[in-house]
Amino acid sequence: MRNIFTHPFKNIFSRYLDILGVLDGSFAYKGPGSAQIDLTNNCNNNCIGCWCNSPLLGEKEISPEVKNQTLPYKRVIALIDELYRMGTRHIYYAGGGEPFMHPQIMEIIRHTKRRGLECYVNTNFTLIDKKRAKKLAAEGVDSLTVSVWAGTPGMYALTHPSKNEGTFLRIKETLRYLNEIKKTRPFIKIYNVIFNKNYHELKAMVDFAIETHSEAVEFTVIDTIPGKTDSLLLNDSEKQALFESCSGIKKQYENNGLVDKIKLFSFEQFMRRISNKGLKSAEYDSDIIGKIPCYAGWAFVRILADGNVNSCLKSHRFPIGNIFKEDFGVIWNNNLQRLFREKTFKMNKEDPFFSLIGNDPDSRMGCFKSCDNMGHNMDLHGKFVSLSPTEYRILTGISGMIKRARRNKT
Repeated sequence: MRNIFTHPFKNIFSRYLDILGVLDGSFAYKGPGSAQIDLTNNCNNNCIGCWCNSPLLGEKEISPEVKNQTLPYKRVIALIDELYRMGTRHIYYAGGGEPFMHPQIMEIIRHTKRRGLECYVNTNFTLIDKKRAKKLAAEGVDSLTVSVWAGTPGMYALTHPSKNEGTFLRIKETLRYLNEIKKTRPFIKIYNVIFNKNYHELKAMVDFAIETHSEAVEFTVIDTIPGKTDSLLLNDSEKQALFESCSGIKKQYENNGLVDKIKLFSFEQFMRRISNKGLKSAEYDSDIIGKIPCYAGWAFVRILADGNVNSCLKSHRFPIGNIFKEDFGVIWNNNLQRLFREKTFKMNKEDPFFSLIGNDPDSRMGCFKSCDNMGHNMDLHGKFVSLSPTEYRILTGISGMIKRARRNKT
């Protein structure tokens, strides 16, 4: 197949491998640009809105067996190397557990950076002391998303039943220390899931990010488990109060009151979600899903702590393979992954396939309940629509040649 890609197509081919996959319709000619690896399901928190460990879940809380699932160090290292060879450039350590519960987390981070990959970690930050904070800065971790969900010690204790106000104060002190000693990295984003217990603390959450000298703050609405955590959904009056609070923060931000202190990350998207008529049923993205094609099947992958591979962040009920049974490179273009790409790119909202997405098996269109791959999707869509007519014609022609060559080979 390589003989096809000679001058004058060689340069454009190497720059647009992801676009060639989109034009193919189901195949991918490079690995995902971004990969999330769930190092472990183990977590030392029980956040009240968590899908796995919330005390509201009752019998739906994950079992001890599932909670203890952890990817072996050697398999993680081999996976990082394989993703690197396939063209992945961004690795996220996040998931249903706390990444810093993995016993070799620092070695994994070190190997990620040695490969020249951008390294992002989502963490509750409770296991970070000043010594570890110093190591994170030294290793060159690119970004930490710190999940707090509160702007005050009392709210932190309320939303994290296994922790107390002292935990919040330690997080605040260590964050400030890390931001003072680092040169430029890691970029620190304070992350807050919003629901009916904490919606009135938005301004305090912004102040917390500023006081810790963090670079950004992000808000998202809670994604619920039906019959359990949906008791945390906002009612009409709470939604109105939240929107007014957002409007005040936005006005202050636009008038340069915050611009030199903090970045409001995806704030417009948050305001759109809380304004959506689907808010009561937690269908925050019903007004935007389908307006552009979904590119997640080419741009992203998630590998769970049990080895299962998911095509997007919300497709855990539709695993496409398992890295303990096959190499990731084989899984990346298998029949299930190609089916996912075909279905999501067409985005037929009446297709029963979409009931497999998200946490609610009774939802006909699981993508409506907040798409966590919106950023990856928009990035690849922007690249696609920015093609010049000449580039589009050339890439379409190359795509046709590859498809014919692949058919002949099989």
